[in-house]
Amino acid sequence: MKSDKKIKCAFLIPDDAWLSTIVTHAEIYSALDFFWKPSYDAKYSSFDISYFNLSGQRARNFSGLCLETTEIDDRQYDIITIPATWRPDVTKILNQTSTLDWLVTQHKGGAIIVGLITGQFYMAAAGLLNGRDATIHNAFEKSFKSHFPEINIKNKLSVTESDNLICSSGTRSTVEIMMMMIERFCGKDAVQLCAKYYGFDESDWFEGQRMESIKPDSLVEAAIEKIRDQYNKELSLDNLAQKLNVSSRNLSRRFQKATGYTTMRYVQKQRLLKAKQLLTSSTLSIEQIAQQVGFSSASVFGRGFKTEYAKSPLQYRKYILSQS
Repeated sequence: MKSDKKIKCAFLIPDDAWLSTIVTHAEIYSALDFFWKPSYDAKYSSFDISYFNLSGQRARNFSGLCLETTEIDDRQYDIITIPATWRPDVTKILNQTSTLDWLVTQHKGGAIIVGLITGQFYMAAAGLLNGRDATIHNAFEKSFKSHFPEINIKNKLSVTESDNLICSSGTRSTVEIMMMMIERFCGKDAVQLCAKYYGFDESDWFEGQRMESIKPDSLVEAAIEKIRDQYNKELSLDNLAQKLNVSSRNLSRRFQKATGYTTMRYVQKQRLLKAKQLLTSSTLSIEQIAQQVGFSSASVFGRGFKTEYAKSPLQYRKYILSQS
């Protein structure tokens, strides 16, 4: 039975916001309700979107564009997104005490807080990122570090996530975060349909973005680069280790510590991701796709695909193409 529970989504919009960083999110969340609500997971029924201004502001940006907004209310939200701002003024941000307190309360209540490009200045000012990983646009990295030295800056990553606190460093990664939210709240079918219809890449969040090691590991980064380049060739832990001039045991241990995946599990996920793209963007047969992405046979490919995505390759292709 379908639920009538809505995904409560709020956009917190300062006067100097780059509205382009959130408009795509808002419009596609709304379009999903129109096109593909039947494909949502049973837990939720639709998006309930709110647009909030900061105290004493009107959400008018530097180009003159203005959104119709309201004052922050006391409902508990599922997703709160803070867009990029032009030259964040930390003194002014710190003076928005009621807004910062609201962010803390919402996070404690279970909300996912998203900072886009520089929106994480508000998250940092609220103390939410203390001791946690974050990324930010490289033009603002020095300023961010200077004001908030207790935050672990991971600017080699385009997206970071720690305890329901998500940061992006650029425009492309804002779309990645949108796709992540669609998958988490609406399910895999919805995100697959959205990716096909709008021409977005599905979230490949496993792709080195969750490297949880305290310090970046150059060996793991080199292994990931090799896998991305040679995923469709015959790869084993031993020959990958040989290419990198390390022992298999050392590579296996460090790779799993950094990514949370075994080396060969990572290889398989890379192959499956490429296969998904070919299933909806080409007319290649299942056997041809299996061979092209590096599986030993169509049957091995089919079993792995169904385990990962709950559909056989053919079922997936038919479903996505029929819905789109």
